[in-house]
Amino acid sequence: MKNISKILLLSFVLLSLQGCATHAKFVKKHDAWVGQNISHLINDIGYPDSTFMLPNKNKVYVYERSRVYSLPSPTLGLGYGYGGLFGSYGMGFGNDVIQETCKLFIETNKKGIVIKWGSRGNHCVSN
Repeated sequence: MKNISKILLLSFVLLSLQGCATHAKFVKKHDAWVGQNISHLINDIGYPDSTFMLPNKNKVYVYERSRVYSLPSPTLGLGYGYGGLFGSYGMGFGNDVIQETCKLFIETNKKGIVIKWGSRGNHCVSN
């Protein structure tokens, strides 16, 4: 019972910490970069993971973020052992594997001014 309490407390803490970061804040943050020079953005968030050139000669900067973690999850099992006609029940712990990803695309014109941005992933959030 003590382990279950610890797991529930850990899950609550993790969920409450994630509650501060939202997609709306992510959108607001990146909307503010439109019209700014890419060098200011690079100074703020670091070098991109990759870049590529579009046919219209605009440049796209790509930032990728991913995180994989596991959380213990209680499981209920039914097993049959020797001497038991009706079987036995047991409770154990498995792991839920969670993968969070976000890929950010920032397009600049020939002068290096951010003209638009986009994102893909299940965890594009910001504080």
